[in-house]
Amino acid sequence: MLRPRDGLVAVATLAAVLLWQNGARVYATWQGRRTRALNPLIPAQIADDDDAIDEELSRDTVPSGDTVAVPRRIRKAETVLQRRTTRIVLVIESSCDLFNQQAVLRTAECMGIQHVYIVEPAFYKDPGHRRIARQAADWLTIHRFKTTEECIRALLSDGYEIWATDLSQEAISLEDADSLEVPERLAIVMGRETDGVSQAMLAAAARRVYLPIHGFADSLNLNVATGMVLQQLFALCPEARGAMTPAERDELRAVWFRRMAKRGDDTEALIRCPPRPYGDLRRPDDHRGAWMGHKLRRRLEAKEKELKARDFGGQGSA
Repeated sequence: MLRPRDGLVAVATLAAVLLWQNGARVYATWQGRRTRALNPLIPAQIADDDDAIDEELSRDTVPSGDTVAVPRRIRKAETVLQRRTTRIVLVIESSCDLFNQQAVLRTAECMGIQHVYIVEPAFYKDPGHRRIARQAADWLTIHRFKTTEECIRALLSDGYEIWATDLSQEAISLEDADSLEVPERLAIVMGRETDGVSQAMLAAAARRVYLPIHGFADSLNLNVATGMVLQQLFALCPEARGAMTPAERDELRAVWFRRMAKRGDDTEALIRCPPRPYGDLRRPDDHRGAWMGHKLRRRLEAKEKELKARDFGGQGSA
């Protein structure tokens, strides 16, 4: 039997939890507005509205003929979705630096890649940062494998032709458009930072490709190389941009829209009748103010004052 005291404890606990949640939200909002208000780089018209960009509504006519208000974040998600590709997938083989892996995942997402196949290394340089790599993969479909052989079998089973990046004399330049034709389903493999793609992956590859280097360095940073390789592949095959089956696009739309939903959104209706995508993903000019945290801003100001004082001191002694 529930005693009155137990009921009071339960009510007090619930009230404390709700108070903490609301207090944290209010504090975060205040902190963001304070940072923007103190930062001269922020346009004045958006200094008091953290969600001005994502919550900006636009009128859109859905296929049913109705005109509805669509938050910008939903239209942006639809725009990104229309540009996603499954014709080209990225393979990261045995990268043991999780910060590099995070950067590569971010680059792949920005380039419109949806599927990334990751062969886990024998160890990570800093396993404490696994959470960082997971956060970078929020909008990607990640396939993880313990061995290269498992990854190869999965790629071939999914119908992908494997191209491996390689600096050997057998590799073909990605700038040689006459010698390369991007297949209907392509898996491009980026190797480990230290020694590149494994022999097993090279043996399974239909082609070995490379980016010409014109300096003294022998290779590029993994993230830089990944971005340049993907950009060159899309240049060779512009029709790969947005190449995705309607079924997979519908599935991703449902997942993304529900994840981004806020109170008051008619999410299910937007999933059934998605809004028109934007023609340009860039933000409007009046929403492009750069900003920095107040701690970093104070450190920069202190350093600038120190440098100015040092310069004036040197001029005075001269």
